[in-house]
Amino acid sequence: MTKSCFKKQPSLLPKMIVFDLDYTLWPTWIDCTNGPPYTYDETSNCIINPLGESLGFFPYSAAMIAIIKSFLDTKIAIASRTTTPDWARKAIGLLRIPELGNTTLAENVDYLEIYPGSKLKHFRSLSEKSGIPCHEMLFFDDEHRNKEVTKLGVHFVKVNTQTGITPFQFENALHTYVANAGVKQTSVKDYFK
Repeated sequence: MTKSCFKKQPSLLPKMIVFDLDYTLWPTWIDCTNGPPYTYDETSNCIINPLGESLGFFPYSAAMIAIIKSFLDTKIAIASRTTTPDWARKAIGLLRIPELGNTTLAENVDYLEIYPGSKLKHFRSLSEKSGIPCHEMLFFDDEHRNKEVTKLGVHFVKVNTQTGITPFQFENALHTYVANAGVKQTSVKDYFK
């Protein structure tokens, strides 16, 4: 997956693209595993704990990170409400992005908000730390309840828990971001107040 696979290049890019971890970049809840210590397996680009549980990316996650790194002026962030933030940090410090010289995910992420709590708190913190307004952020997450961040102006994309983010969904999200740039996402209920 490369930028050249896009049918049409977006005319505008988000200033920050934010990912949840569980069932968004990888296919499990990390806090439902037995956790570290982890060993990195280069052959499968997975981490394995002493019980043999493995954790790796969904098929397109690493390539997506590589594409975003090629976007000038677009930052990458993680916003996860996992109850095991230390485990998540260990995992992103081991999982690799082959397209970026086998560097770790952690080396390619600009901002981390990994702790239990509301995604609203995560995004307020991301905006404060980065200086990027929430309406210039695109967020991929598997849980519909986290769409609450649209109240802050964040552009939300619901991810299929079976596939993770596909190239088609990623490209569509970028074009939808362009179409909605400057428009705060709201619900239909907001129009009937």
